Amino acid sequence: MQYIYFTKTMRSLDVGRMIEELKKMGADGADLCVRDGYVVNPANAKTELPRAVEQFKRAGLVVPMISAPTGLHNPEDPAAEALCAACHDAGVPYLKPGYWGFRSGPFEPQLTAARKELEGWQRLATRFGVKCCLHTHSGNYLTVNASALYLVAQDSDPAAIGFYLDPGHLALNGEPITMALSIAGSRLNIVAIKDLMWERVPGDAVRRVRCVPLGEGFVNWREMMRYLHAEKYAGPLTFHSEYEDLGEDALFEQTRKDIAYLRSVEQATSSAA
Repeated sequence: MQYIYFTKTMRSLDVGRMIEELKKMGADGADLCVRDGYVVNPANAKTELPRAVEQFKRAGLVVPMISAPTGLHNPEDPAAEALCAACHDAGVPYLKPGYWGFRSGPFEPQLTAARKELEGWQRLATRFGVKCCLHTHSGNYLTVNASALYLVAQDSDPAAIGFYLDPGHLALNGEPITMALSIAGSRLNIVAIKDLMWERVPGDAVRRVRCVPLGEGFVNWREMMRYLHAEKYAGPLTFHSEYEDLGEDALFEQTRKDIAYLRSVEQATSSAA
């Protein structure tokens, strides 16, 4: 399995600094955040993504995926083709598109519209030899969990459209991780790594989501790793590190601890598989 870091928290860093921090964490590479304001973004990805990937490669690190802007769900947007083409040129196999949000109103027309747009992503993926992987995210999203993602993607080509499961968000929703992994089956290409929990704010009747160190939240990491071993999963594990209460240095240090923790779980469950 590839332990990679989602560079969303590295907006101010150039590629050299990213590499430096990833090595300190013990990561194998990057899930490169390709969004406005980052060193690689949709406007310059044609030239800068291949350069960045080559720089990571020279440092002994991999870039198996990029994460597109969260609002990029329409394949007719010029950025969609540009990013798929850049992934092809850079040798990046996986691209995470944006999300289809759920709006109040009838569900079926929204599902139909998402499926139609997914057909466009499938055409782009096939044309450029990349795979577009849909992420499960709690909240008002049509891919809120693996069951919902299956509704959207069940008729798509597995060679072009993959599943990107997020155990943290699945735990918030109550979908068992083993059920989600079974739904994804051979279409599982990416797994997000973060531990989440609901937190009651004093004086506030509404709960909020909090990111906590691995092993302190709702996710059963041993159960997940046992399943991944059984299925011989060898793809990316992308660490999100959404610690809102930590500064940059502390966040990177916590990520180092999280990576070490999950490697220990992987080793322990591997011997038991």
